[in-house]
Amino acid sequence: MKILIADDERLVRVSLISMLWELYPGEHEIDCAKDGEEMVEMAGRTFYDVVFLDINMPKRSGLDALELCRPDLGGTVWCVLTGYAEFQFAKRSISLGVREYLLKPLDIRELKRFMDEITREKEGRKNHKHQLFVNKMSQAFTLADTTGTISRIRPEREGAQYSIYLFWVDTAGSSERQAVYAKLYGDLKKYLEQIMEETDQYAIFFLQSGELCLLIEGKEYDRVTSFLRIHAADYHNRAKITSIWSGAGDFQELYMNKQILLALSPVRILENNLTTASVEELQNSRLIMEKQFLCEKIEMLSACYLTEDYEGANKLLQEMEGDERLEETFGQVDRESLLLYLSDVWSCKLESGFYEDLLGQLRSLIQEGIMAGYERKKDLTGQIKDYVVSNYMEDVTIAAIGSRFGITPSYISRVFKEKTGEKYIDYVTDVRMKKARELLVNEPQLSVKEVAERVGYVSEKHFSRTFKKYFQCSPSQVRGENDGLQ
Repeated sequence: MKILIADDERLVRVSLISMLWELYPGEHEIDCAKDGEEMVEMAGRTFYDVVFLDINMPKRSGLDALELCRPDLGGTVWCVLTGYAEFQFAKRSISLGVREYLLKPLDIRELKRFMDEITREKEGRKNHKHQLFVNKMSQAFTLADTTGTISRIRPEREGAQYSIYLFWVDTAGSSERQAVYAKLYGDLKKYLEQIMEETDQYAIFFLQSGELCLLIEGKEYDRVTSFLRIHAADYHNRAKITSIWSGAGDFQELYMNKQILLALSPVRILENNLTTASVEELQNSRLIMEKQFLCEKIEMLSACYLTEDYEGANKLLQEMEGDERLEETFGQVDRESLLLYLSDVWSCKLESGFYEDLLGQLRSLIQEGIMAGYERKKDLTGQIKDYVVSNYMEDVTIAAIGSRFGITPSYISRVFKEKTGEKYIDYVTDVRMKKARELLVNEPQLSVKEVAERVGYVSEKHFSRTFKKYFQCSPSQVRGENDGLQ
């Protein structure tokens, strides 16, 4: 905080400064005034969060000086310092909006109580104001995205500027990507708290499309553009992180620039890791349309690979192999950044200076993914069959199996039929019917109802009907045939 000490006694000024430094080393910026007139002059030039003022000062008394300053210093906390513990001074101090009335010599414990109270209140106001700004900006973006209508939001003060930064984290695993985004959010917030002036505002939130968005209302902060470079050691080898920024004069321009940033986002693939580019640099760069077309194809291909849509990936590869424009553009871009993106997202080391060689490597990875997916499906089918054999008497509906294995019933149905050639429900029926026949033959003391319950059927009637359809005879006939053999 900025603090002003107004007192004509040098010893008091030095003593108060020493106390503040002892209590809060390096936390506050402290100025001093030797009399009332100097206090009025300094307070007229600079805003002070806290002013300590003596009542009896030469040229102008502390309370007279306060009366002159008060209209121009809304938000300043005033603390009267005096050796005169008289009621009339206190009464006038209160009428002028003085917050605290401290007697000399100062008690360091009383000073700490007062300063801690002011700090808590200041932080509370700051956090409340910040949260209001975050809510206002994120809700305005969401509303504009949803309705397509851009609402004008005026700057909170005349002459304010806006800046917008979008951050992308590109890596293979969704859990790792979310972890990096969370760290990025925390580091960026901490960094901004250190460099931002109190008069400016910022908001960090995630867009509906998933990118991390930073908005600043105030002056342009050049140090934000170097944030990723400053924190390079914290993110090295974890993912490819890039950012694009733009300035704006009002919310309408800000939102339109956000749309432009998103449209240009595929080109981030060609940017160096842990860098921030301006939208103007990208728009004015050579071959921007060709670069965007190439990067869009690569981004779509990567999305197909990550979601195991190998059919879609193969189709895209075929299109890319036959497109001479893509090959020509590939030969003119920064392939090192492109290969870094692909290596991070595809979880492998890709090295190729030639377009056809790179596509060949990607095709091999897709084929490996197809085979791995086939093995996973085969293994999943085996696990399901083993589970049914051991738990046929329990709830083994496809919904229950889906919940147990963490996959959708429709996926189980499709994969099971694909790998076994039969429907899942038919397999369950087969297991239960064979087990029911064993019980009817080997445990004649059991009733048909008891057999039905032991193989997972609640209704004896439904069990008997299913049994007859499966074996072409009723449960009692099976038991009768066995009794005849005995």
